[in-house]
Amino acid sequence: MSGATTRLDNALYDFGVRLKHQPARRDIVIVAVDPASLQLQGQWPWPRRAEAELIFNIARDSPKALACYFLFLLPSSPESDRAVHDAMSLTNTFVVAPRTPVVGGRGEGVLRPIPMIASAAKGVGIVDAVADEDGVVRRTFLYDKIQGRPTPRLVLQMARSSGAEVSVPPRAGEMLIPYAGPPGTFTTVPAIAVLGGKIRPGFFRDKYVLLGATAPGLLDNYATPMSSADGMPNVEVDANILNSLLKGGGIVPASKWATLLASLGPLWLLLIALVRLGPRDNLLFAAAMSALPLGLSLLGVVALNTWMPPAAYLVTLAILIPYWGWRRLNAASAYFADELRALERSGGGALVEQSRLAAGGGDIVLQQITLLEETKTRISNLRRFVEDILANFPDPVLVVDRGGRILTVNQAASDFAGRIGVSASPNDSIDPMMNTIAAYARDARPLWPPPDRSDAFGSLGSARPLTGIGPTGRAYELRFTPTSSGDGEPTGWIVHLADVTPLVSAMRQREDALELLSHDMRTPLAAIMAIINHPEFETAPGAMRDRIEYQTGRTLDLADAFVRLAKAESADYALEPIDLCHAILDAVDVVWPLADAAGVTIQFDPDDIEYVVLADRGLLTRAMINLLDNAVKFSPAGAAVTCRLDTSTLNGRQAVACEIADTGSGMAQTQVARLFRKFDSARGALNGSEGVGLGLALVHTVVTRHEGAIACESGDGRGTAFTITLPIYDETEAAAVAKAQAS
Repeated sequence: MSGATTRLDNALYDFGVRLKHQPARRDIVIVAVDPASLQLQGQWPWPRRAEAELIFNIARDSPKALACYFLFLLPSSPESDRAVHDAMSLTNTFVVAPRTPVVGGRGEGVLRPIPMIASAAKGVGIVDAVADEDGVVRRTFLYDKIQGRPTPRLVLQMARSSGAEVSVPPRAGEMLIPYAGPPGTFTTVPAIAVLGGKIRPGFFRDKYVLLGATAPGLLDNYATPMSSADGMPNVEVDANILNSLLKGGGIVPASKWATLLASLGPLWLLLIALVRLGPRDNLLFAAAMSALPLGLSLLGVVALNTWMPPAAYLVTLAILIPYWGWRRLNAASAYFADELRALERSGGGALVEQSRLAAGGGDIVLQQITLLEETKTRISNLRRFVEDILANFPDPVLVVDRGGRILTVNQAASDFAGRIGVSASPNDSIDPMMNTIAAYARDARPLWPPPDRSDAFGSLGSARPLTGIGPTGRAYELRFTPTSSGDGEPTGWIVHLADVTPLVSAMRQREDALELLSHDMRTPLAAIMAIINHPEFETAPGAMRDRIEYQTGRTLDLADAFVRLAKAESADYALEPIDLCHAILDAVDVVWPLADAAGVTIQFDPDDIEYVVLADRGLLTRAMINLLDNAVKFSPAGAAVTCRLDTSTLNGRQAVACEIADTGSGMAQTQVARLFRKFDSARGALNGSEGVGLGLALVHTVVTRHEGAIACESGDGRGTAFTITLPIYDETEAAAVAKAQAS
């Protein structure tokens, strides 16, 4: 809108005009008052009689139209003026009328020919050229408003006089001139040849003839896109205008508003592309969006007779793209600098050496390069550190993504995969490897994939040891450690296959030992008890019989307690939702005969609240029996053992607390500290036989495996209180439990 890019637009337009091929019509002829004519006929102006003869020699051939660029502003002799009048009357003759300021300075007028000559003319019109700011004639106005009246240009009148259909552009008929070529392109005849009769008769028939001066000394030359420093005569400029009108019209310039809208469209497309595309695509798109409008503008001049100036768009683009690149580079540089400095401040321990970046000052780009090099070193060292850990880890370790695709493995995992005939390469699935491992000991939980939340067995995948048997017979314990991104989003798992074949073998030996204790040792002990009660053994001394019976019974109790403890430590728990009140009531029923015989009262008054826990009913009831049994044994006659339930919290979860308290002699703190050790009986029993030191160890094992906690408070002379805290079962997990049990 400001015109700041007009000169560039003009240069582009001139280039387009030189590319445009619009040949000169053969029926347009210029009769030129050239230097040779001036030399032979004399200096300008010529006598009017000579002008009349020149016009007559042209008009007698009956051309389509004759434009006379001579000025007939002052009368000559009547005979000469009449001769001009008579010559013009022979054909369609048009006479020029130059502009002139109106007296008083208000607007412009025209200098019309003398009446005698004007009456013979077909029309009078303007021929003045319109130069741009740089002095080059590129455009014309087919209508000039003279004293408020639109006056058609001389060549427009010529074109219409022959019956040609002429399309006049809007805005006063403004059009850009599609020059046919440099000066001399149109057929030119020297005026002196016409005066001398050297032109054959009929040469001008059915032609458009423009009679005017072309000699440089007559000050009628203009600079054009097609001319050299000498310029182009005004009569030839009009010949180009007439040529374009007869060929269908000139080049129509787009309005400023149309140019603005046509420029903003691709500009906004480029702006959107700069945000959404990558650097390479942006470069290609910017090149296309630079070449395309320029090409379309030149194509409009060459083929479509339309001129859409592209310079404003191209200049804006030339400013925008480097500015955008600088802004993006600046933003990226600042971002990388901040992030690298944050990484530098975070430190790297022994993985990186001391930073080489000087404190403050220096070239900012050099500082960023240094930071980048140090970060690269840190990442390389960290990568090597992780690779060394994995390489030296004796067990197979695989890192997988959320979809189970392998990201990296250690050498042990590669060897394991090779032995079982599967692939462990990056991007391979871990499923074939996991499918070769069978679950051990009828574990209902799947080996793969690990759960994202607490599973039906109450534990996270990262804390749920699973044992499987590989195809070679080796036993593996599977552990899954979840991995996450920097913002905490889950990214996958670290899968660890620990070879526990020796441990499984030891467990089997332990099971064999338990089988020995529970069956092979119990059988002879039971036989001894039967022999003691045989009538033939009644003759034995009573003290000996009592001693043998006591030791035999104690051995049986020890075997039973050891077997129960071993099963509590290693057996799979049959977890189910139960009401803790029911388990305590069952335990009270079992211990009641002992309490009744000892004169001890067990007090338990449950309320209507259900305290549902996920537990193995048999083992949890056995733990309660052991606690109640101990409380009764160490309480004096007439005492009471109390049992209470109340709400509590455990590790941030809602829980239930069960307290079992007696009023016995209590224990010292040194005794409390070793209560849960195996084969450690901290105090002597008042009622019944003394225990074998495994009852409280079983209680501790059962409570711990139920993810609970047990505490003991005691003191000399003030009794003992045991408190078991178990997490409340979340009923939302009931469906998952039922599904797992069904499978």
